[in-house]
Amino acid sequence: MNRILNKTVMPLLLALSLTACQTPPKQPEPVQDDATLAFGWTQLQQSTLNHLREQSFGEANINIKQMMAFAGSDPEKWEYIRKAMVSMPPEMATELIDQALAKPFIQQQPEERFAFSRLLTQLKQEAAALALINGVIKDDKQVPYVYWRARLYLLLDEEAKADKDYQWLLKRDSGNPDYIGQYATLLNYLQRDEDALALLQQHENQVDLLFRQIILLLQQGDRGTAEDKLVQLKPLAANADLSAAQKLEIGELAFWLDDHDYSMSLLTSIKSGDQLNAAKLLIGNLLVAQEDFARAAVVFHQVQNGPEEHAIPAYQYEIELHKKQGNTDEALAVANTGLSMFKDHKDLLYSRAMLFESMDDIASLEVDLQRILTLEPDNADALNALGYTWADRDMNLDQAYELILQAHEIRPTDKAILDSVGWIYYKKGDLDQAEKYLRLATANNLSDLESYQHLVIVLQALGKQAEAAAVEAKIAEYFPSAEKLPH
Repeated sequence: MNRILNKTVMPLLLALSLTACQTPPKQPEPVQDDATLAFGWTQLQQSTLNHLREQSFGEANINIKQMMAFAGSDPEKWEYIRKAMVSMPPEMATELIDQALAKPFIQQQPEERFAFSRLLTQLKQEAAALALINGVIKDDKQVPYVYWRARLYLLLDEEAKADKDYQWLLKRDSGNPDYIGQYATLLNYLQRDEDALALLQQHENQVDLLFRQIILLLQQGDRGTAEDKLVQLKPLAANADLSAAQKLEIGELAFWLDDHDYSMSLLTSIKSGDQLNAAKLLIGNLLVAQEDFARAAVVFHQVQNGPEEHAIPAYQYEIELHKKQGNTDEALAVANTGLSMFKDHKDLLYSRAMLFESMDDIASLEVDLQRILTLEPDNADALNALGYTWADRDMNLDQAYELILQAHEIRPTDKAILDSVGWIYYKKGDLDQAEKYLRLATANNLSDLESYQHLVIVLQALGKQAEAAAVEAKIAEYFPSAEKLPH
């Protein structure tokens, strides 16, 4: 659509246009000084910002093209242009990026093309970003470019190529914690856990890498070694200038390892910033674990007045708090309040549905879960919860089977869903399949007592008494307060 050029830049553009059309004068024209150029650029910046705020993208598109003509070989101007582009609709931004990449200055500067590769990733165009950085590396193979490409390979599930890039990086800087951490994550993803642990063990003097090692140990089910490594981590952390994000991560780790005093000391030291509400959520859970329910409720109420990303879990945690105390009426009141503030929010609907399940109000549970599936048909949690609820009560077994298998297709490695798959096979009489999936559900899983109990029931039904006894021994070790299943 044709638009009239913005009035604030029209005089400058008109002057440029007239100059281009005239016969060159016999006397040289006065050269614009830096102050004049700066004034014109400032006008373009303000005009573009205003149009972006008003979502007048057609006018913003014109302004950005003008800025590209104005930017020349000034990297700071190009950086501002990229910030403007990312606020544009994707199709417009893509067209603008193509035009920018055709500029001689951009073509000649690897650092500029690298910056545009990062911009393409922000626009969810990872394949185009990879093609661009490959061209950069072909011309100038530098560490930052290879590191960026390795991360792109991971986004695009090209793990073998990412592996090769990380090895190249580590040969050049074997002690770089970012390279080590990212490569360990890749090895873990490739199920090369022993290689990942060996790599991390070489760098136990660095807080972030020792933290990653503890997480990996927990994933492998080695809680004892993880607890020992947390003891090793504490003095390192005490002597480091931890960021709020690091305090939050280590505080959460200490919480899961039941070192509540250390967790509380870290979390309460976070006084401001983006991590404050997340820290308060963890503090609330610590107080619940210590059965200080009144203080926990106060903390959750504080977070419920914050941003949605933290307010929603704060409502969910308070619902669980009241459930834990047996106060289902209060829990339901909290759920209803949350849903009045955030209408049809799927997480709150799910929490209320699970509350109805604990109240044995299956009809209300079905209403909430079906509402989630109406809004989001591929919601694996709702599919699994509805299917499992029916299966556990020997209701609608064929429909339950379909829902659970659909959830499994969406999230094939999810432990809770694997447990449901095993349980529906048990309910339908296929004990071999039930055992297969329940063993997958319990592998390296130290948090789900019910999956182990289901496996014991299935092994007993198969007549595998010795194996059932071995699983019961694990239950006694992992969940010492759990009641023993009847034989």
